[in-house]
Amino acid sequence: MYEIYFEKNGLKRKIGKSNTKEETRKVISDFLKEREYKSYYWNISKIDPKTERIDVGSWSEFFYVYEN
Repeated sequence: MYEIYFEKNGLKRKIGKSNTKEETRKVISDFLKEREYKSYYWNISKIDPKTERIDVGSWSEFFYVYEN
């Protein structure tokens, strides 16, 4: 199980959860599509063994994926 959070200007909020990495990518893609944001790359960084930070091109907005 994965929990997905969106961070903007230091404030995080939960935007969804998923069972697989593929579903996680879809949750993030749908979130971006709803806001008409076009991402030209995804830079994924491991914070620790169960946490990833995803940069989609904004200097102040990130996604965090926590594995339970």
